[in-house]
Amino acid sequence: MDRPIYAAKRFVTTWRSLDPRLQGKVIDVILALPDLVAKPHQHRGYGFRRLHGSDFWEARLDLRWRVILRIGPKEVVLFDVMNHDQVRRLG
Repeated sequence: MDRPIYAAKRFVTTWRSLDPRLQGKVIDVILALPDLVAKPHQHRGYGFRRLHGSDFWEARLDLRWRVILRIGPKEVVLFDVMNHDQVRRLG
């Protein structure tokens, strides 16, 4: 994947409040992004999927938490880290 990765302001705010364990899992998702985008079904542990037919995608950090990304043709934006209920309300 040759797209730059940016962080939205709300992601940065959330990042600062995350437990170090969740921060590590977010980093794991970022490192796996090239493979996740190319072959999303081979990485089932991340539960990587498109949200509501939009440019937004989610990747599972654990049973409760998800990282939300906007994947566009020229860039990837780390949008936020949300719990499962917040993701459902997003769309």
